[in-house]
Amino acid sequence: MSETPLESEAVKLWPDDPINSIAMPTNRRDFLLTGATLPLITACASDITRLDSRPVADLAKDLGVCAASYTVLRKGMPSSPMALTGCDAEPRPDAVFQAASLTKPVVAFAALQLALVGRLDLDAPVSTYLPQGYRNFHRMLARSDNDAHDVVPVGTLGQISVRHLLNHTSGLPNWSSEPMSFASKPGERWGYSGEGFMLLQSVLEAISGTEISVWLDDRVFRPLGMGDSSLVWRDAYEGRAVDGTLPFGLRQRVRFRSAVAAASLYTTAADYACFMAAVLSDGHLLSTISSKPVLVDASLGLQWGLGWGIEQARGGPYLWQWGNNPGFRAFAMASTSSKDGFVMLTNHGRGMPLAASLARSVVPSEHQVFRFPRVS
Repeated sequence: MSETPLESEAVKLWPDDPINSIAMPTNRRDFLLTGATLPLITACASDITRLDSRPVADLAKDLGVCAASYTVLRKGMPSSPMALTGCDAEPRPDAVFQAASLTKPVVAFAALQLALVGRLDLDAPVSTYLPQGYRNFHRMLARSDNDAHDVVPVGTLGQISVRHLLNHTSGLPNWSSEPMSFASKPGERWGYSGEGFMLLQSVLEAISGTEISVWLDDRVFRPLGMGDSSLVWRDAYEGRAVDGTLPFGLRQRVRFRSAVAAASLYTTAADYACFMAAVLSDGHLLSTISSKPVLVDASLGLQWGLGWGIEQARGGPYLWQWGNNPGFRAFAMASTSSKDGFVMLTNHGRGMPLAASLARSVVPSEHQVFRFPRVS
């Protein structure tokens, strides 16, 4: 169920990391109980389709989601953002959330922009852009020169294409604290990979000659009017950025000081809807995203394109992506035919049912994506 670097490893890594803080249990016994109970809680929360007929505001109260914000798109045009709270709190439509894996479509958008102008060849091996090899860091939040890493040789990089990174067929694991190795042969099958997007980050930085957070500010966020979005923490977010909520009410506070192409996007629902509108308005881009999709789950009608999941359902096809960082859940979905869709951001590990409820009302269909085990 854990899909981003934060999802798979951060709960155990962050308390030791100086750039983050977490409100932990007050004694060792409570801490151990928290860790022992977490798998049970997430497992019980995985069947979210049984809740999707409930109004989203009622779900926020029942699930104790203290901060949520969403924006609906109709015919590709965003409406005003809406805020929800299931607690005794003042809802803020302009609240800043961790978007978790909703970062990936944004990074893919930047990559495809380069491809469409001929600066990036989607079918070229990664070694074309990283002729000196690739530094694979063993901890997602420890990426300085002296931190543990291995250097992936050019011969290995030559087996992976840029397309493999974008559609999650690189064969790389989701996250690993070991030297890089393949979980499957590149191009053989779909396998969700945060490590693949970190490799893509290095490719894009090599092409642009610029750190990816700066480059996205200049080439994506500023042109699209996304003034509240960044891959790194800004002090201006203080006061509007919400804490994540872990089991037992533990709060998670995160300050990404360096960009993580798989998971570090800070954004608002209004900003992310602007990004979705840009994607939906570009026919050439949509056709590129949807070209040569790879199979994810035939029984659920799920495929993966370049940077987005694709759901085949009535009213679709639908582009979609979920986000799952500790204490945060996010979801974005839009029909490529009607251009209707939404983005939902929440600050709670049990926030995903809100997205399922919103999907039922905004883009009515039997959305099997919410039965996909990784979407929880």
